[in-house]
Amino acid sequence: MFRIAVLLVLCALPLFAAEPLILRYPQLAEVSDQRSEYPLALLTLALKKMDLKAVLAPTEQPLSKSRAIALLQQERELDVIWTMTSKEKEASLLPVRIPLMKGLGAYRALLIRQGTQHLFEADLSLKGFKQRILAQGHDWVDTQILRAHRFTVQGASDYPTLFQMLDKGRVDAVPRAVTEIMPELKRYQQQGAAIAVEPNWLLHYPGAVYFFVAPSQTALAALIEQGLEKAIADGSFDQLFEQHFAADIQQLQLAQRHVIELENPFLPQATPLERKELWYKPKSKRYTELTLDKPQN
Repeated sequence: MFRIAVLLVLCALPLFAAEPLILRYPQLAEVSDQRSEYPLALLTLALKKMDLKAVLAPTEQPLSKSRAIALLQQERELDVIWTMTSKEKEASLLPVRIPLMKGLGAYRALLIRQGTQHLFEADLSLKGFKQRILAQGHDWVDTQILRAHRFTVQGASDYPTLFQMLDKGRVDAVPRAVTEIMPELKRYQQQGAAIAVEPNWLLHYPGAVYFFVAPSQTALAALIEQGLEKAIADGSFDQLFEQHFAADIQQLQLAQRHVIELENPFLPQATPLERKELWYKPKSKRYTELTLDKPQN
């Protein structure tokens, strides 16, 4: 179906060649927030591979994750979002099943307050780890996964509140994707927050951040998918990934951390786990996996 849709759209493009394709995406709350840079660069690359003129435009107002999903379902104000996939999301939105972060977004390091490293020492038991209070967005799949494994998680109403909760000592740590944690550390330290990256632990669960469009937009999904596939085939996808994340991966020393490997009961069966070229995993003999019991539903 996708291939047919691509052909139909491409056949129609010459009629509108002078008009660029305008795609609206969710605006973030803070101008200094860099989380959109890589997804937008990747989306631009995918559209370029399809020889499309496109303008990527943020919404007029910042949007929470749940609000953005609701608007996309209703085909209002938005054309595309990127978020961690789940069975619920794929039931209501149309995913482009290419993991944008190569699964790296599901590796979570911890932001902690300076002076509290003793709470997360390398010999901490799993029982002790679960007693630490973590903060995540109230509407994130990550929150559901952690709670399913009986971690103690406080839900934040919005993104900036996560770091306020940590700075004020209301939580012990904020698990953050390794694709995001270093820019966040720098930004909030510059704002005066006494925070640091915890050096011993890494949470991981199978997960993928996808582009999502409205269910009726099969042609748009097909264009994005084919553009991403072309970028994967010619190496430009991996080149962009390395450009954005290689330095952070090296600085975080992922391969030397203890990994708490979690199941993800919300992962759709259609996730392309068999395509090894789409996924990243730290490679080292010092990479240790600690497997938890099956999640509690």
